[in-house]
Amino acid sequence: MMTGVPALRLLGFPVKVKPGFLAFLALVMIWNPGVGWKFAIAITIFSLIHELGHATAAKRLGAQPEIALDFLAGSTRYTPPRPITPIERAWVAVSGPAVEIVLGLVVLGVMRVNPFDVPQVFDSQVAGVIWIAGPVFGFLNLLPILPLDGGHVLSGVLESIWPSRGGIVAIAFSAAVTLAVGVVTFLEPAVRWLAPFALMLLVLQIWPLVPQRTRGTRRHATRPAPAEPGAEPVASET
Repeated sequence: MMTGVPALRLLGFPVKVKPGFLAFLALVMIWNPGVGWKFAIAITIFSLIHELGHATAAKRLGAQPEIALDFLAGSTRYTPPRPITPIERAWVAVSGPAVEIVLGLVVLGVMRVNPFDVPQVFDSQVAGVIWIAGPVFGFLNLLPILPLDGGHVLSGVLESIWPSRGGIVAIAFSAAVTLAVGVVTFLEPAVRWLAPFALMLLVLQIWPLVPQRTRGTRRHATRPAPAEPGAEPVASET
């Protein structure tokens, strides 16, 4: 079980809201004084919806998932009762953003807002934050970059093709893309505010390599765990 922060329960799943997530919401509100509190609420709701999508899919594999919300990202950790296939792992990874996108579109539809008409979306602050926190963030999570869900799918595919090096290739690819984006955002004044986020994402991508070098073993958060008790859980992150 996750330790250090008391867990709530939502739809039967333990959920931990870590201080980093609260700090992230505070930054969102400070950065956007007018609409920040609405954005923070939307991010919280859709982050939970996203992770519940992962947790529900993992439960169907027989696991007992645990959800945590932290700085910039949430995660759903689960230990499969048996070795899972790359397709099953991809299914769990995709389930989170899929639910987030679908429910976001449904809410916008109920509000009679066309999600493909951007000017109409931003006619309403509420519709705007729902559009960003739901469908937009959901689609971004499908990009094949770790630690996004699309990156977990990419890593699973590469590891099934190249078991010994696939995970490292996925990390290297993700880091290269993020570094390139970071350089562009730093050089372009209009989007320079995104550069710190690219740097933080780059740190998250490189971090799994540190224990690998220290212990001389392959331990990736996204690698399927063996079925025996005490195995390291799989983590699907936003």
